[in-house]
Amino acid sequence: MEVPDPKLCVLCHLMSPLEPIDPVLESPLVQPLFKQRITAGELVNEVAQAKTAVTGMLLANMERNAEFPFITYYVINTSQTNPVMFYNNLRTASLTKFDPRTTRYTAAHTLDLYTEVASICRPPIHEIGMSLAKTHTSATGYMVSVYKVFEGDDREKFERNWLYWTGARMIYRYLPSAAGLRRISLHKSLSPKGDKMYILLCECANLLNDVTVCALLLPALRARLTGYTGIFRPLQTF
Repeated sequence: MEVPDPKLCVLCHLMSPLEPIDPVLESPLVQPLFKQRITAGELVNEVAQAKTAVTGMLLANMERNAEFPFITYYVINTSQTNPVMFYNNLRTASLTKFDPRTTRYTAAHTLDLYTEVASICRPPIHEIGMSLAKTHTSATGYMVSVYKVFEGDDREKFERNWLYWTGARMIYRYLPSAAGLRRISLHKSLSPKGDKMYILLCECANLLNDVTVCALLLPALRARLTGYTGIFRPLQTF
């Protein structure tokens, strides 16, 4: 187990697939997923150049017709950057980049600030604030699970049982060693009101060498009906 650094904060941006505003007029040559990937990558580049985040990455879902084809993940040092200001600036930039009036496509964008509430690490241990570009290899992949919990249900006792209800215990025990599991971390949204979001991030050093290592585990996790789970690969890191 690892104690989270209180100075660090995480922002996750979940994107649903692009949907055409006028399906009848859409050209069959247009590739909405490619368009979304390029635009999301531009946003990540802008954050990297502004140096307002310690590190970050763009994750692409490896399954077709996924609920979240892309996720961006940023780590913020709160002693250097105001997380609320970072959130507001990124939200504004996202709304501008994906403005339906110019793109002719619409999508749901879920942005939220998170804190890491628990994590399990295997050597070599890398701090959460270390540049992901330095810790990743060409085979690094992620299993990501997203959960929504009703307001008031996110009590301490509930979070103490995170290994069970997130499926982290199952992943730790049954994910084949060939996947190279490095880290399992649970993030909780910081929204003061409303339902709480939890994101489970499982980093595997060798996942992309053989994605079939998750073939048996994914259906078992999804059968629990406790949230969304997918396999992602990093497209960009800084």
